[in-house]
Amino acid sequence: MFEPTIFSLSEVRSRNRASNTIDSYLRSVMVFLLFLELRKINLEDRLGEGQLLSLGEIEELVGVCRLPLEKIHSMLDEAPCLSQQSASSVVSLEKLRMKSAGLPEVEIDPGSAATRLRNIRDYLTWLAIARMSKHGIDASLRITLESSTQYTSHAIDARLPSASYKSGELDQREGLEPEVVERILKVIDPHSSDNPWTDEHSRCRNALIIEWLLCFGLRRGELLNVRIGDIKFRDGTVTVVRRADNPNDPRRNQPKVKTKGREIPISSGLLDKSNAYIMNQRSAIRGARKHDFLFIASDTGAPLSIPSLNKIFNVLRKKCPDIPSHVFPHIFRHTWNDRFSEEMDANKVGEEAEKKARSYLMGWSETSGTAATYTRRHIRKKAREASLQLQHKLIERESGDE
Repeated sequence: MFEPTIFSLSEVRSRNRASNTIDSYLRSVMVFLLFLELRKINLEDRLGEGQLLSLGEIEELVGVCRLPLEKIHSMLDEAPCLSQQSASSVVSLEKLRMKSAGLPEVEIDPGSAATRLRNIRDYLTWLAIARMSKHGIDASLRITLESSTQYTSHAIDARLPSASYKSGELDQREGLEPEVVERILKVIDPHSSDNPWTDEHSRCRNALIIEWLLCFGLRRGELLNVRIGDIKFRDGTVTVVRRADNPNDPRRNQPKVKTKGREIPISSGLLDKSNAYIMNQRSAIRGARKHDFLFIASDTGAPLSIPSLNKIFNVLRKKCPDIPSHVFPHIFRHTWNDRFSEEMDANKVGEEAEKKARSYLMGWSETSGTAATYTRRHIRKKAREASLQLQHKLIERESGDE
């Protein structure tokens, strides 16, 4: 389809967005197009009249964006049967939902629904701007379309689903407890009898992967983008580099470095383990000679892909039931931030200096508010300690008055 393709290329991909982000935008546009088909809306005619969506249509769009894609398709399948009652009547989407048989209504996560709506808002705004930018467009039409675009955008923003209390602060990701980390490290030890992998390369590679995640708090894309040449063994550092659309990367879904590039120090112990893996296990895989990505597939030697990395953790959880079900690559980023907070407190580092150091090592700008996402456990712990101290002082004072 022409418009969605141009939109994804000019507005999303050109900004160096991750492939998952591009996929999210396109899936959101697909939901919007299904909604237009359900509601029998000809958007091209609307744009020609300087109009987009009415308030009622926006309300219905919000409802559709809350539904799983399978449900939207089933509604579309049922729509023709209902619409045959009257060629001129408009079938309410609410009637379609009530007409649908089967299990009780299932809705997607509010955050995901909100993402759909934001993406659809961006797509609609882009369509409107593209129409207003056409040569020879009537001035009054341009003014009308600009007004309609602002109205639609504000109306969608005002109706973005918000996370419920249940899925809010209490349900956010946090780092792993120390005893869980200790258990994982014991299991992935290449010499452990509990290690779920049989071949030597997989055992050593997977142990090194988890140690890298724990020591650096890297994202999946950052980890899978590390090349041997990025490691300066003499200086004891590794450089995290952004390499968008790298022609030398054979992976169809190339892992992306979403954060800023940076140079991170490596301890001598981890440096020795990395060097041993490169010289002893990685070099034994023939296909690995074609590139210098650090982590590779055990069978082909190709650069390790995101699905293959995810599979490592699926196998780990399946073979070791005592390891929590929420153990996956990104949880180690939260775990790193918890440990970093503890180290900063132990060394009495000031809040501003800690923020700058954390932002640099994580690849965030110093003005980014992302740190709050990864320091939730530590903040809660400090708040709990302060609350108990306050309670203790109040109780002691009351006891003294008596």
